[in-house]
Amino acid sequence: MSVEPITSPPSLLLFFAFAFGSIVGSFLNVVVWRLPRGESLSHPPSHCPKCGHSIRAWENIPILSWLALRGRCSNCAQPISWRYPLGELSLGLLYAAVTWNIWRNDLPLALLPGFFWLTASLLAAAQIDLKHRIIPDKLNYAGIIVAVLLSLLLPGSRLIGQELPAPMQASIISEAVLAWLAKACARTQPWNWRFVALIDLLLGLLLAAICFLVFYCLEKLPARRHKTEQRQLMGAGDLKCIAMIAAFLGADACIYILLGAAALGFVYGTAQMLWTKKRAGFFSNLPFAPFLAMPTLFWLVKGNWLYFVYRALLK
Repeated sequence: MSVEPITSPPSLLLFFAFAFGSIVGSFLNVVVWRLPRGESLSHPPSHCPKCGHSIRAWENIPILSWLALRGRCSNCAQPISWRYPLGELSLGLLYAAVTWNIWRNDLPLALLPGFFWLTASLLAAAQIDLKHRIIPDKLNYAGIIVAVLLSLLLPGSRLIGQELPAPMQASIISEAVLAWLAKACARTQPWNWRFVALIDLLLGLLLAAICFLVFYCLEKLPARRHKTEQRQLMGAGDLKCIAMIAAFLGADACIYILLGAAALGFVYGTAQMLWTKKRAGFFSNLPFAPFLAMPTLFWLVKGNWLYFVYRALLK
């Protein structure tokens, strides 16, 4: 694939990545607040939730405005939650970390749009799921649509066909097949890369469909055997979130991410059960989006978590 690696100075590149991330993080604060409530993301404009004061342009500069206003509304002087600058700072740092990972591994700049969208979507999904125990369909569907568009318009945004460093390699089944297909298409028409990218995306969505069937069957079996009320192991929003992750990163990466999320969820759920001494609701009350987000974000900024665990065990 003839995509040039990044050649810009890393300090300038990281600064712009951080600045862009903090701007997107400011919008993400609106998404996290309004989307689960069914409110419009564009109307009304940003305002103080306590007095309704419309936020002016200089009051809406990520992080800096909150500091300049000392965390208070300029009209009613009521405190502005610290979660707003924290969200902006978090996404800015994540964008910078993702960019640095691509820079140091000589990967193409074409990966950034998909990685940035996935990072923002997962940060929003994790916050919404923690508070409301839902992941809005609009968030998941928008991510899948963007992944499809990137595969068609920018096939270099896929990991497949790239010379990945060891921590980001995840060859199980699909990557080996797609790598062979990628080499076969390397010296032919450019549209063949779109075909490779779409196959990679479809394999990811197929994995998500298999996960849906597996969890559906697991939920049905205990209820049939013991004639008890069906227990939900994983919500539909979680499964759609898995589909979004797989659409961006492919099936192989998603397998490792699912293993990491399951391990984190099991540890947290077990600790919670031991602490509260209540077994009921172990699965249904567990927000899974944060556990999906953590290994995915680790993949984007560092690589496969299992690779580093393996290296640590060898030492």
